[in-house]
Amino acid sequence: MTIDFHTHCFPDDIAARALAKLGQRANLSPCLDGTVSGLRASMKRGGIDCSVVLPVAVKPDHVRGTNEWMLQQRGDGIVGFASLHPACKNVEDEISRIRDMGFRGVKLHPEYQEFWVDDESLRPLYRALGKAGLVTVFHAGVDIGLLDYVRGTPERFKRALPWFEGGVVVLAHFGGFRLQDEVEKHLLGADVYFDTSFAQREMTPEAQVKLIRAHGVNRVLFATDSPWDDQAEMAAAFQKLPLTDAEKSAVLGNNAAGLLNIGA
Repeated sequence: MTIDFHTHCFPDDIAARALAKLGQRANLSPCLDGTVSGLRASMKRGGIDCSVVLPVAVKPDHVRGTNEWMLQQRGDGIVGFASLHPACKNVEDEISRIRDMGFRGVKLHPEYQEFWVDDESLRPLYRALGKAGLVTVFHAGVDIGLLDYVRGTPERFKRALPWFEGGVVVLAHFGGFRLQDEVEKHLLGADVYFDTSFAQREMTPEAQVKLIRAHGVNRVLFATDSPWDDQAEMAAAFQKLPLTDAEKSAVLGNNAAGLLNIGA
């Protein structure tokens, strides 16, 4: 089984505008049209069994509408996570609502949502997410569309991880995009998952293998950041890494299946 743990989609009527705006900001050209149907076609081409879609509500009042839309897209290989904004009113009630809707996890983006990941005021939010049993996925490291600062550095994440009190946390982009020296210094071996999204192209095969094994093969998740990278190409590239078959199976799907309760 191959699971892509990090993808993005938009409602059909805004997908083209959203991709144009985001692509211009980051100087990127998308590989897909940003729709759920486009993602499903990509999955079929690339042999991807399941894709986790990670919506980001940039304003608190966008959270519920985003999650209602995401709820309608699930199925046929699509696992939708919920969006959550740290500035939501009654955030613990919102977390309960997300859990009751059947979402397995949430996505937080410190750059787009404008929060520092180790802000002391976030302790209750993180604790509530851990208590609710929700997987929390963070954008981690540099966002190439917002280069002036990094609110989610490996050092800051190291400080904040205990606030989840055992909850499952996934740091995208191998723990910190373009901050691999800091990842090695602060996060290797920590009780946190890394996903491989978008960082594969900037790391040599040898560097990827070294990081996967140093952190722990059971705490790494294959991911692409589709539509910003190609699922088939990235899956094929991962298969070529000098890892054992068991290591590849763990990263490509088995680890994610455990977090998502697939096949349980």
